[in-house]
Amino acid sequence: MKTYYRLHHTFLMAGLVLMTSSCGEKFVDLTPQDVIPVQQFYKTESDIRSALTGTYGNLRGIYNSFWQYTELPSDNTQSFPESEAGSGEYDKLTWRSTSTGISTAWNDAYRTIAGANVILARIEGVTMDATLKNQYIGEAKFLRALMYFNLVRMFNGVPLILKEIATEAESYTFSRNTTADVYAQIEKDLLDAEKVLPARYTGVNVGRATAGAAKALLGKVYVQEKKYAEAETKLAEVVNSGTYRILPNPADVFGVGKDNNDEIIFAVQYVSSGFGEGNSFAYTFAPGNSGTQFVGVTAGGTNIGTQDLYDAFEPGDLRREAYLGVYKFGTNPNIYYYAKKFVYKITQLNEGENDWPVLRYADVVLLYAEALNQNGKTPQALTQVNSIRNRAALASLSGLSQANAQLAIEKERRLELCFEGHRWHDLIRWGKEVSTMQAFKAKYTPLDIALTNMSVTADRKLFPIPFREISLNSILTQNPGY
Repeated sequence: MKTYYRLHHTFLMAGLVLMTSSCGEKFVDLTPQDVIPVQQFYKTESDIRSALTGTYGNLRGIYNSFWQYTELPSDNTQSFPESEAGSGEYDKLTWRSTSTGISTAWNDAYRTIAGANVILARIEGVTMDATLKNQYIGEAKFLRALMYFNLVRMFNGVPLILKEIATEAESYTFSRNTTADVYAQIEKDLLDAEKVLPARYTGVNVGRATAGAAKALLGKVYVQEKKYAEAETKLAEVVNSGTYRILPNPADVFGVGKDNNDEIIFAVQYVSSGFGEGNSFAYTFAPGNSGTQFVGVTAGGTNIGTQDLYDAFEPGDLRREAYLGVYKFGTNPNIYYYAKKFVYKITQLNEGENDWPVLRYADVVLLYAEALNQNGKTPQALTQVNSIRNRAALASLSGLSQANAQLAIEKERRLELCFEGHRWHDLIRWGKEVSTMQAFKAKYTPLDIALTNMSVTADRKLFPIPFREISLNSILTQNPGY
């Protein structure tokens, strides 16, 4: 039985409330209870640890809906029912600056950044073990970098806030930094973090950011920036570390009881505790008209795999059976493909126990292959690709040109990482988001008339700055097309 230690304090930060709590048996177990004035907090190692745990805790809400911004806009998944409200606007690329989800994504990221900034500002005055202090600093910088990476991919340049903000008025003095500025800070934070974070944790600390997580995220950042030389070097450190491995069976990577396995580099930790620490993946990803058949509660069906994704798997690919479930409802001609990675029986809504893999070793291997190939090392790149294909019981690839190897990498990333929140930003990195979605719309509109509402234009690669933020801060500028 889990033991919970509850602690809560709040402070004002850009109109947002940051909540921090102490750890239980699993370090992210936290439930707010008592209010402690900020001036009395951040005095001891325990205070810093509690605040850091609360900052990790913010990730639960962020990644519970991360798929909306990273899978639904792509050709991987679709939302049912096909209303333009709720998730439908992400499926049809019709989001607006007033969309609630976009404002929530912005605020949640900055709330987490605020938590990291406060820890970094206050920790120097705390007397504690030097090694542990450096570790906490590294964890805070990792979390800040992760949030800015999400923000810069969604919005391009955003306000770069690297200090504790004392008043709400002060928060409205920040304008948008350039995209290059944001990426430079992400790189700096991760380079700092990898030097002080441990390679592994044990016991209740499993799930905290490691040196490997910082290196893997930095390598991913470099690939997104198309800094392929730097990416190859950094990702090689992860691949050659011997810390992670591709599990023999793709079905062993996901599911309750399989979290934090050797293929997981960093994951958001969820707990079915009854205190709001679980997730809604099973409910969201199961076919909405399947009732309680797959989940145990009435399914939502707002992130369902597409026919296009299902058809992309080669015959004999073990991943199609391991990653996608197939459901046909009575005489309804539609076939629903759902994410078996995340769908399983739960007893209560929003009480899912399985974690969300932010960084998985298969992702790193394929990023490494992409960097190698872009650097003219195609045979070495195919060696990495084949480690993923062979696990799926597919034949090795050889003798491909650089261009064809890139296409193979793109296909493997789509299939291996489906539903995990990579597809949309991969398409944008490859400059294929418009052509891919235009082709998808043209092919499937005859089968799904609701796709006529899909808005496939170049400006959709960025989300709008939330209307509320621009209304409150007049020096913020809007993205093109909004």
